Amino acid sequence: MIIATHNGKFHADDVFGVSLLKQLYPDATVVRSRDESVLDSADIVLDVGGRYNPAEGRFDHHQRDAGERSNGILYSAFGLLWQEYGLQFCEGDASVFRRIDSRLVEGIDAVDNGQEIYTLNDYGTKPFDLSSVLDVFNPISSTDEEFDTQFELAVVLATQVLIRLRAKYAGDAAAEREFTETYEKATDPRFVVLERFVPHGRAASAQPELLFTIFPNTNGGWSIQTVKPADSKFGSRKLLPEPWRGLNGSDLAAETGVDSSVFCHKAGFIAAAQTRDGALQLLELALAE
Repeated sequence: MIIATHNGKFHADDVFGVSLLKQLYPDATVVRSRDESVLDSADIVLDVGGRYNPAEGRFDHHQRDAGERSNGILYSAFGLLWQEYGLQFCEGDASVFRRIDSRLVEGIDAVDNGQEIYTLNDYGTKPFDLSSVLDVFNPISSTDEEFDTQFELAVVLATQVLIRLRAKYAGDAAAEREFTETYEKATDPRFVVLERFVPHGRAASAQPELLFTIFPNTNGGWSIQTVKPADSKFGSRKLLPEPWRGLNGSDLAAETGVDSSVFCHKAGFIAAAQTRDGALQLLELALAE
C-alpha cells in the first residue's frame, strides 16, 4: 500500500488524512510528492492530483467536483477521506463517527478552504485551533528543519488526537446510556443520584425536568451540580441558593445547617459535601428554595 500526498508545506487536512489512513493501513508507505508518475503509482492519493474518485483512491478537493456539506462548508481532503473511511476507523459506531465529524473534521474542512467559522465576541480573541497548532510544525525559516521530518511529527500529534477522540466519544456514549438508565429509575424527575461518576452533561440536559445531579467526586466527597439548559454552554436551569455561593467549610455549614458541607462555587453551579447524606441534604434545601 502506497499513500501519497503533496510535498512542501503541509496543513491540517493532509496531516489528519495521512494519520487516518495509517490507522487503517499501518504497514503502508507514505510518500510526499507532486510528481505525476509517483502519484499515479500510489494506491491512495490525497490533497493533490486534481481528482476526487473514492473508487480509485483519489481524494483531492481543489477541483469543483469535490463537493460540500449541507451547511455549505467545503470538503477538504480530510473531510473526503472521513466520509469514506471514518466509520471504519470508528469501528462501525455511527455516533462516534458523527461526533468526530462535527467536532473535528468539519472545522478542519472549513479552515483549509478559507471559510470563517468563528464569530468573535468583544474580547476579539480568536481560538488557537488545531489547524493553527499543526501549522507551527512546518519548518521554521531560521532552522535547518525539513518538511518531511516535520510532517511526520505533525502526524504523530494528529494520530493521538484521533485515537483519544475515538476513545472519549465511545466512552461518553456508554456513560450517557448508563446515566439515562439510572435517571429512568429516579423517583423525582428533578434530580438523579449517581453511585459512581460518569460524564453526563449532554445526557442530563436532554432531560427537560432535571435540575440537579449528585455524584461522588474525585476527592472522596459528594457533589451536587446544576443541569444546563439544552441550548446553553454555561447556564443552569436552577442555581444553588445565592447565600451559599463562595462559602467554604464551616461558613457554608453555618449557612446551610449541613455539617459536612465543603464548598459552594461562587457562580452557584456546583457544591460539595463530605458525605452522600450531606449532598442529599443540600439538594433538599436547593429544591425547596
